[in-house]
This record gives sequence, C-alpha cells and structure tokens, in this order.
Amino acid sequence: MPAAGIVLGVIGVALAARSALLLAGRGRPRRGPRPALVLAGPFLRMRNPLYAGLVLALAGAALASASWTLALATLAGGAGAHLWVVRVEEPRLAARFGAAYAEYLRRVPRWVPRRQR
Repeated sequence: MPAAGIVLGVIGVALAARSALLLAGRGRPRRGPRPALVLAGPFLRMRNPLYAGLVLALAGAALASASWTLALATLAGGAGAHLWVVRVEEPRLAARFGAAYAEYLRRVPRWVPRRQR
C-alpha cells in the first residue's frame, strides 16, 4: 500500500497547490474581468479543493507510512475543515458575494465532485 499512499499524496499536494495558486491570483483565465470569487480550475468541480487536497495528502501519507496515528489526525483534520467551512467560511462568503455565491453553492458540491455528464 505504500505506492497507493504516495500516489494519493501526490494528487492531494497537486490539488492543493493548484487551488492555492488560483486563490493567489495566478492561473486565472485572462479573458474578461477578474472575478473576486474564483471560478476556475478545481473550483469549478468542488467548493473546497484546497482543504480537500490537504486532507488527501495527509491520507496518502498515512497510507504510505501505515500510521494509524496519522490516519486519526487526517480524520480529525477533515472534520475540523468541514466544521470551519460550514460554520465560518461559507457564511462569510455568502455575505461577501451574495447571489453569485448562492448560485455557486447550488451548482458546485462542497467536497466530492460530481461525475460529468
């Protein structure tokens, strides 16, 4: 299972890195005005790809090292991220972006991307 953990960890790091770059303003589409709400890359498929990538990277590390301690830390981190998103981040974004964010919430799942049709 170490190889599977390494693959999962690399995917998680790549997802988190891409998401962080988009949030920092790099890699956004150059056409049209730059929206304050990031609607590009992994943010088109899930609302929290940065947190999801970090949790995937931790899960990969736990799997690669066969560490139950790290696996429990990953579960705690995932639960903490979920609580933070639901109780703090989403209400702040809803207040900041209004109807545009409400539409984003309706269209894009929080954690697990939907299969494309």
